[in-house]
Amino acid sequence: MPLPDDAVILAGGRSSRMGEDKALLPFGECSTLAEYQYRRLQALFPRVWLSSKEDKFPFQAPIIEDRGSVHSPLVALRSLLSRIPAEAAFILGVDLPFVDERVIETLKAQYNRHPKAEAVIPRSPRGVEPLCGIYTTALLPRIEAHLAAQNHKLQELLASEGVIEVPFESEEPFLNLNRPEDYKRALALMEDENE
Repeated sequence: MPLPDDAVILAGGRSSRMGEDKALLPFGECSTLAEYQYRRLQALFPRVWLSSKEDKFPFQAPIIEDRGSVHSPLVALRSLLSRIPAEAAFILGVDLPFVDERVIETLKAQYNRHPKAEAVIPRSPRGVEPLCGIYTTALLPRIEAHLAAQNHKLQELLASEGVIEVPFESEEPFLNLNRPEDYKRALALMEDENE
């Protein structure tokens, strides 16, 4: 199976813990976190998409609309895996701005070594990092079965022999911006990197 040409940024969450839409928060040199992620991934993949319930973004980018009223990573995965033009895509949560090229290349290398894998995802010291990984269309039947059973737990979907977990020694690349304090910390880290 060829390495994925597609990257999809999951940007359709409710952001309830942040108190405002995290995808639209300013970040780096960009007016939104979504655009920051989009520009970064454009340098690494021929095609980059945004996954969201609607086109809410103040910049031009192709959108894969989440079908269904429920806000759930599984709903987004079903929509995007049904729409991408290839058999696999790199998936990244909009709120993971420190996943870098080294992480992505490590995942791609493991995907290349396991051509029959359903997904290739990182495991950091805090556990599986499911919103960063390579997902394939082979997962679609199981996603449909989980959704039919009203089971939206991504961790349960990934508890499969077809899912390859790639160990990472540090959890720093997977700093997740869930709460306002996470966002402030991320902004401070960006300032430190730019000094």
